[in-house]
Amino acid sequence: MESLHINPYALPADQQGWRGLTVDGNHKRKWYTVLQNDQVLVTALLLIPGEVSIRHSHESGELSVHFSDAMRPEVTWNPPGVLHGGPVPRPSLADAVADNLKQQKGALGSGNADVADLIDQIMHLQAQMQDLERQLRELRPGPAPRVIVDILFPPFRTTIDDPATEPKTVTGQWFD
Repeated sequence: MESLHINPYALPADQQGWRGLTVDGNHKRKWYTVLQNDQVLVTALLLIPGEVSIRHSHESGELSVHFSDAMRPEVTWNPPGVLHGGPVPRPSLADAVADNLKQQKGALGSGNADVADLIDQIMHLQAQMQDLERQLRELRPGPAPRVIVDILFPPFRTTIDDPATEPKTVTGQWFD
């Protein structure tokens, strides 16, 4: 028994590769097998700015360690079978609220000026919140490469379930 100190960039060719090369769009990720035995599979991934993961799940779950920047580490746990990665289309709650408020105001007509004024104030607050969200997005650090370390447990089965590709299940390191 001895400690391992691994430089992912110095690993042999059979312990590194690319994911997402066969998928249209920006899904390319460089991967490195840092450690693989019968108890754990540890993969280091290099995420280039503008590239996104492919939606997938793991039979035994996945522990992931990554950094938003040098001072903001994040650890996530994706439970067994939970889809993660890839872009997730989300409807804008703010737009839905604004549309609903406009419909309510239109339905009121000139019947209740106090409620119409309240709706105007809520819509103004909604616009201010959207502006604040935009300002916060602009304050985030600029795009930079990220290193992500994913840790899988037996049986090391990953199901790729991304709308951009045919579903498939991989056991062990995910080669593309």
